[in-house]
Amino acid sequence: MARQPSEAALRAQKDAKQKKLLIILIVPFIALLAWQGPKMFKALQGGSPPPPTSAVPAIPTTSVPSGTPTLPGTGSDQGGVLPDSDLQPDLLDGQLLSFSRFSGRDPFVRESPSSSAQPAARATIEVNGSSEDVRVNDPFPASDPTFKLVSVTDTAAVIGLVSGSFSNGDDTITINVGETLVLAADDGTRYAIKIVSVAS
Repeated sequence: MARQPSEAALRAQKDAKQKKLLIILIVPFIALLAWQGPKMFKALQGGSPPPPTSAVPAIPTTSVPSGTPTLPGTGSDQGGVLPDSDLQPDLLDGQLLSFSRFSGRDPFVRESPSSSAQPAARATIEVNGSSEDVRVNDPFPASDPTFKLVSVTDTAAVIGLVSGSFSNGDDTITINVGETLVLAADDGTRYAIKIVSVAS
């Protein structure tokens, strides 16, 4: 009859198995610790500070004299800006290509009335399809006060810029009743101005 192992022998076998299992499991644990340890350490420490941001270099711009047409993709430096591929139609004879625009007046500063007040003359002016009644010396259009009505006659209206002058050097332009004049700003904004009617 086979002899039963003693309790001490069973315990020794069990301890030996546990030691072997511990040795087998400790190898992947050390590998995992070596692989994930630095990431865990950085996470616990809050990570490294973000690298300092470098200043973005300014993009050089080239100025084009007013009245000189340019084609997309031409010029010495595009400055990383996509060219405008939509060519604008040619202006008709008597229409300005562009005008200069300066900063407008402060709308919260009230201007004192002039002693030599103009008569209550007005004109109905259409700008880009929207018409409004404008009195002499009032700016228009209401959505973007760029121009002002300088004076009116029985057949025409004289307009100017709220500030600055047109690219041809004139301070004002005369537009006949029923005539449409297209003006293009330096930033490419176009204004189709039509004098619908005048009243002096």
